Amino acid sequence: MNSLSRLSLGQRIVLVAGLAAVLIVIAGFLTAAGTLTGWTGYAPLPVSSREFLVPGGLPAYARLLVWLVAVVIWVAGSLPLMASRPGASAVAPGGAGARNAPGSQDAPGSRA
Repeated sequence: MNSLSRLSLGQRIVLVAGLAAVLIVIAGFLTAAGTLTGWTGYAPLPVSSREFLVPGGLPAYARLLVWLVAVVIWVAGSLPLMASRPGASAVAPGGAGARNAPGSQDAPGSRA
């Protein structure tokens, strides 16, 4: 995990997007198993090339569960990646960032 903490924000975003793309492909493959996957002329293909997974395709609740599991995996994998670094500097509530906040008394144009 030490190597992940050295990544920049842009690199972390690319990893999160890559994880999402991989999960979309896997979940899409699993949920499309056993369904008609093409057309010949004006008629759908009568036989799927992916009948070995689930003959007849997955029921609707199983497809929903596959996508929910994919989303949970994505969130669980993204949270550690996008967590702030221990040494990251944050503006304190009474710091310089709060001085120019709307409604603060130090803001330009306000009357004290």
